[in-house]
Amino acid sequence: MSAAASKWKIPDTGLWGFSHCGFFDTWYPWMGAPYGVRLERLVGDLVASGADSFRPQIHWHQVEPMLASAISRPEDVTEQLVDGYSRGGNGINWELYDQMIDSLVASGIEPHIVVGAAYDFQVPSTTSGRAPGRAVPDNIGRESYLAHVYLHARAAVRRYRGRVHMWQLENELNGAGETMLVVRWRTGRSWLDTGFQTAIMDVLARAVREEDPTALTSHNFITDWKLIKGVYDWREDVRRWLSFIDIVGVDTYPNYVFGWPSRGRSVGKKVAQAVEISEGKPVMVLETGYPARPKHRGMSEGRQVEYARDAIGSAVEAGACGFYDYLICSPEGYPTEGPWSNRFFQSIEPWWGFIRCDDTKRPAWFAYVKAMEEARSQEKRG
Repeated sequence: MSAAASKWKIPDTGLWGFSHCGFFDTWYPWMGAPYGVRLERLVGDLVASGADSFRPQIHWHQVEPMLASAISRPEDVTEQLVDGYSRGGNGINWELYDQMIDSLVASGIEPHIVVGAAYDFQVPSTTSGRAPGRAVPDNIGRESYLAHVYLHARAAVRRYRGRVHMWQLENELNGAGETMLVVRWRTGRSWLDTGFQTAIMDVLARAVREEDPTALTSHNFITDWKLIKGVYDWREDVRRWLSFIDIVGVDTYPNYVFGWPSRGRSVGKKVAQAVEISEGKPVMVLETGYPARPKHRGMSEGRQVEYARDAIGSAVEAGACGFYDYLICSPEGYPTEGPWSNRFFQSIEPWWGFIRCDDTKRPAWFAYVKAMEEARSQEKRG
């Protein structure tokens, strides 16, 4: 495929839908149903909501549970390795992601896939490195880590080329150090190194562009940290990595700590800031949301409605061409893989969803459906 091939374009009406970070066990866990049944339910709900895009993550360890190649630097990645990995077998299994992406595409839902995300619960295991355990950079070495994530990303893009037109590179990487220190979803001092973060963005961008020059790349910049004037500023992260991405993504959770007052309109302020520095590249809200619980932190279903309406409305006014709420359904207290605990600071994590564990829809579902319809109409008029 020629490097001059035309890039896929975001529709004139924008892209509106939902994000999802968790693995498949976080989809309707109360159903107690097998994967295929819950996938059918998820896609059905996406269609019923009027969403036209969905942003899930490929959990690296679900495809490659144990590092399958002995490579130590990106230059070790060969065509033969990429081809073998993309085809599957020999410890590599794409089956569940094949089903998910095929179901989304068949239903008219545009997949916006996160590749190379490296929270501890997403990375493969290894028997090499400094110690048996997770294949994180501080364990297997930074160059080896870059090699493995580059191989994984190239194989993913090769396998889904033509079905996936948007690839997000890593996940909230500009806040990786804070994520490691504050919520412990990552391990190791490497995540504090901006130079290493940039190297990750570089290999992931190259992986997508080498395998599918028509695809768009994005990144979701966490905007709630790095705002100490004169010290940190997320806008500097956007400027630093703008050459690697085609879509500037905003992630913001202004009500993460306290639910009152609902601060949905602050989402638009972050979008406006991103538009100013995006150099004409499209800006999307790739993650934001408001949890329905816990009550003692001021969260409520009523304020969730207010947030859903105000967040998407203000984002569109500020120039966003897409918006993904986090998330359509959440664990609702059921045990699942990942960081969705009910403890302390993270006690909101199981309660983002618009669907209750009794299978009824919260009022925010209906508010968001209406807001997506209005956003799509406004984009078209614009």
